Amino acid sequence: MKKYSLILMVFCFISCLSEKKQEEEQEKENTNLKEEITTPKETEPIIGERIDGPANVRDTIDGEVLFTLYDNTFVESTPKENDWNKIGILPTNPKSDFENDHLKKGVKIIVDGQIVGETKKDVELSMGLIGYTHKENIKAHSIIENILMDLFKKQKNKRNLEDFKSFITNFKLEKETQFEGMTVYYNYENWIDDPSPMMRIGLVFKNKNLVAILHSRPLTIEGTKDNKLDYAFDCLTFTDVKDADEIVKIFNHFVHSVD
Repeated sequence: MKKYSLILMVFCFISCLSEKKQEEEQEKENTNLKEEITTPKETEPIIGERIDGPANVRDTIDGEVLFTLYDNTFVESTPKENDWNKIGILPTNPKSDFENDHLKKGVKIIVDGQIVGETKKDVELSMGLIGYTHKENIKAHSIIENILMDLFKKQKNKRNLEDFKSFITNFKLEKETQFEGMTVYYNYENWIDDPSPMMRIGLVFKNKNLVAILHSRPLTIEGTKDNKLDYAFDCLTFTDVKDADEIVKIFNHFVHSVD
């Protein structure tokens, strides 16, 4: 009988150790998760529009608050409408935070391991979380058109590829070489208006010299001519570029080929 009691005691001791180990591992996992989930930092590459927050996001212009976003949160943004922007984010919350295709009221909004805001109502997931915020809630220095125009004012007539390396890196522009001896560094328009967006900004280089700028939003650069394309975006060409008409023709053909 003593033998069986001893075996039972040993078994209970081992079970307790195992449970304690599991608890410690779970606690460690939760701690790691808390460490991984952080708020956005100012030191990140700009990439695109950043929230000057905390900022309210509403169901319509000057409407009810759906959720709030924290400072420096990266968002997709449509062009301004009456001083308001329609913005969107793609949450990566766990399934338990959703119910009937809505992100529940009162949960922290998580995007790629970062807490970026909090819901104030049950928010419908339509491609992502979408709503309206006032233009003052978007940092002016995170709007690519603003930075590009400022860059030209500072650099004056400098148009060598090296002069734009920092800009290209800061906005993580992609590279395309399909255009007959030209290289284009570009980003995309927002996915809110179009799930398959075209270019928003495209820096067109020929022999490492900037010859044109593709743009879907208003852009004013001294020493350029704005050429209206048939679709998607327009093309600024510099007045000293001899084959400007040919460049415009190439990109007009491109927008029709991908329409």
